[in-house]
Amino acid sequence: MRVKSLLPSFLAVHQVVSENPIEFKSSDKGKNGNKGITIPELIKREVPELADGATDTLYGLLVNGHLQTAYGSVRRFEKRDKVQYKRMVLKYPHGGEGTVDFAVKDTGITTIKKKKEYMPANQPMFDMNLKIKYSYYSPDDPKLKSTDTKPMLILLHGLTGGSRESYVRAVVHEITTKYDFEACVFNARGCCYSAITTPLLYNGGWTNDIRYCINDLRKRFPNRKFYMMGFSLGASIMTNYLGEESDRTKIECAISMSNPFDLFHSSYFINNTPMGSRFYSPVLGQNLLRMVRNHISVLEENPNFKAVLDQNLDKIRTVKQFDNLLTGPMFGYKNAEEYYRNASSCKRIPGIRTPFVALHAMDDPIVGSDHLPISQVKSNPYTMLLETSTGGHVGWFKDSSGKRWYTEPICKFLKAFHDQITVMGLKPDLDNVKLPNPKCEPIATTFPSKVVQ
Repeated sequence: MRVKSLLPSFLAVHQVVSENPIEFKSSDKGKNGNKGITIPELIKREVPELADGATDTLYGLLVNGHLQTAYGSVRRFEKRDKVQYKRMVLKYPHGGEGTVDFAVKDTGITTIKKKKEYMPANQPMFDMNLKIKYSYYSPDDPKLKSTDTKPMLILLHGLTGGSRESYVRAVVHEITTKYDFEACVFNARGCCYSAITTPLLYNGGWTNDIRYCINDLRKRFPNRKFYMMGFSLGASIMTNYLGEESDRTKIECAISMSNPFDLFHSSYFINNTPMGSRFYSPVLGQNLLRMVRNHISVLEENPNFKAVLDQNLDKIRTVKQFDNLLTGPMFGYKNAEEYYRNASSCKRIPGIRTPFVALHAMDDPIVGSDHLPISQVKSNPYTMLLETSTGGHVGWFKDSSGKRWYTEPICKFLKAFHDQITVMGLKPDLDNVKLPNPKCEPIATTFPSKVVQ
């Protein structure tokens, strides 16, 4: 073990948790002496890979966070974790459209043999790379409603990502094929071959769309228990949403992956470190620009946005420049800094009343690790942070094939939580538990609840 610990690919887990984490108990005081269980205890018993002090080794050739992160960018791993998706189009009452991709069983029928399928008016046809694995649900498809009691995992992707990303498919494939969960992926506006239909993008604090999506799913699947998992910027949106919802939550448990909890610091980190300024920020900036160019005719319907596009589109090189000129002003912020400070999800952690586990690699080169919300996590007994010594940004590769370290333990944890806490009807025991004040700083872009229901 001592020799292994000297290897750069050696992974160690450290838990950051409240001194008195929430204990889940049965309401039947006579049942088994009413003995409860906490999340750290559940992990120790059922998912030793995530226990405090657990160790493992990652892919030996990816010797640091930069290589772990880059490996997920240069390879798509199309032959691994294959998932068949069927897409539902959401029409937001506050304007625009979104898409949700449901994992469905692969029938093995090629596109050529398929019967003519539903095609929504405002959304694009899938291209050659996607049309074999993707199709659209018609709005009245009976499969979009069910009274079954299956657990369902709702996933949120990272910046400009989507359901096709390998880090998303790894979890979707694992949890649907081995753990009997349903799964769907919420795509942000304009992402993963979905159309922007009004001149509006999204940001790390824009919770209106995911709130409407969750409410819509609850109506369609009234008996399912919902779980959530967010990656990178998707984790930021998810955390902000859960903090805003607080004890109104419709989610049983949530997993945050590589969350840029402090957007202001993460922006400084990605734009001022050598690799960040020369590689990560320009690459992510180009991804954002590509999305804008793909939908520029619609975005230019906003005259203010059109002026900015005409004058600055070819000058933007980094994420901060993009947010300073486009994202911030589009959502009513003076600039990127005001947006970052207001939308940082670390500010919503005190409001969370959903069991919440965050996984973060200490060598994350995109968002850093020296401004993690340690004090906020320790003060909220619903939340915990799992720090790993290595793994990069949404990396954690175990080998060259694209196998990721987090996939199996996270799915095992969700299954254990569902079977041993949710199904058993255990509830948080709040006696003698001190909870932080749930009244967090409001996110400037969140609409009143009556607008988004």
